[in-house]
Amino acid sequence: MKDTKTALEKEVTALRAQVNTLTDKQTQLELVIKSTGVGIWDWYVQTGETIFNERWANIIGYTLDELSPVSIQTWLDYAHPDDLVESERLLKEHWAGKSDYYIFESRMKHKDGHWIWVLDTGQVIEWESEGVPKRMIGTHLDITQKRENIEQLNIANTRLKQLSYLDSLLNIPNRRAYQEALEREISRAKRENTPISMLMVDVDHFKRYNDSYGHLEGDKALARVACNIRQALNRGTDLVARYGGEEFVVLLPGTQLEGAIHIAQQIKQQIEDENIEHKGSPHSVLTVSIGVSTAVGNFDNLLQQADMAMYRAKQSGRNCYEIYQDNEPNKQVG
Repeated sequence: MKDTKTALEKEVTALRAQVNTLTDKQTQLELVIKSTGVGIWDWYVQTGETIFNERWANIIGYTLDELSPVSIQTWLDYAHPDDLVESERLLKEHWAGKSDYYIFESRMKHKDGHWIWVLDTGQVIEWESEGVPKRMIGTHLDITQKRENIEQLNIANTRLKQLSYLDSLLNIPNRRAYQEALEREISRAKRENTPISMLMVDVDHFKRYNDSYGHLEGDKALARVACNIRQALNRGTDLVARYGGEEFVVLLPGTQLEGAIHIAQQIKQQIEDENIEHKGSPHSVLTVSIGVSTAVGNFDNLLQQADMAMYRAKQSGRNCYEIYQDNEPNKQVG
């Protein structure tokens, strides 16, 4: 009898120790959940019965009492309607064994009226039968700040990318932007068998201008030239970029030679009409020399041809444009 009593006492002591260990682990788990701000959900899938902890309610601005009685409908009522289709798809993938966990970033309606983002994760822990879930448990974690930070970072990166394609002085596309645009337009032109025209625009006697008026005034003059070129362009696909120094390149997709000539004439005339004083020029005002080239099919030498035509304009007295045709630029002063 004494041995039996001793055995029972040992068993009771062991059970008490086990209970204490489990209690300690439960307390530890509750502390972890509380410190990490995790909402807990426990969903009996077939009946809709759902248990939430207090933090789950707090994430959307409520107490658990304010939401009671709760069920899966509680989640549906506060979930963003646009997220439900994707959530259901991911749940079904998990139930079909295609994923180990259900994980989804979704929006929930806060008590104050705004939408917050939660990281919703879960796993089936009991099955009715194969592919038919009985019970899932999971967590909600407020990731609104993280999403906002990512959004701000994306905006900053987009702005940074935009700036990397702009000439900081003239606020027009730079050479890098022009090169990427040219590649895109060449691909399109080859598919559609359409022409591309190009203008090379160079400010005449610009070194003399800087020497006479200073670099600050030179920068202002370049900005006015850039503005005039931009105003002469008619379509959103047309592009003016600073190619280097006082040189500008104008890309005219889908433009025949006649259209390119018309734009060259407008640019030349508008810059003359600006009447920017230039004591070092025989014309007494700031002028430009322009080279015009057009191609269909083979665009490999388009820029080189426009450049050659522009230098011919320089050699012909400046303040004019030249057309590259049949390997022989023809001077045009109109």
